[in-house]
Amino acid sequence: MNGTHSFRSMNVVRTYLIQYIEETVSQETFPSQFSNETWYLFGETYTEEWVKFLHSYTLPPCQACSPDLSALAFGIGNKGSGVQWHFHGPGFSESIHGRKHWILYPKEEKPNYDPDFTSRHWMEHVYTNLDKEHLPWECTLSPGEMIYFPDGWHHATINLDPYTAFVSTFTTEHQFKKF
Repeated sequence: MNGTHSFRSMNVVRTYLIQYIEETVSQETFPSQFSNETWYLFGETYTEEWVKFLHSYTLPPCQACSPDLSALAFGIGNKGSGVQWHFHGPGFSESIHGRKHWILYPKEEKPNYDPDFTSRHWMEHVYTNLDKEHLPWECTLSPGEMIYFPDGWHHATINLDPYTAFVSTFTTEHQFKKF
């Protein structure tokens, strides 16, 4: 499990999935909590069991979405949890169970946020005070729905249901030569 603050992987906890579900998923993450007080299962899915599980996932239909050009990661989080603002290469994320709200800014527009607070805190305390011209792109994924996030776009997420499970596909399409 990882803490939900941006760009900080120092707070990583190793636990069994069943223990995480029993201890964390039954709780709600509130806007008053700090990022280092919330936990989110994402990534670190490289063990034999996770690789076998993710091998059964159907990749999105894109040029760079093949096993040798993409990487898969499974995630699960409780209500109100999510990942604070960050950016990386392009990819897709599909909600498997529960709804996940996405907020995004193009790479040229860096959001103003405090990495010590959760993305839910940002939505309830910063977002509500933004001018219309500074609002992020946003959408809510329901089970079976997928989002594409472009290379370098800033994004954050918030899980809306008691628990949300998802699979993210990270691609290498940004490395393809453009004509």
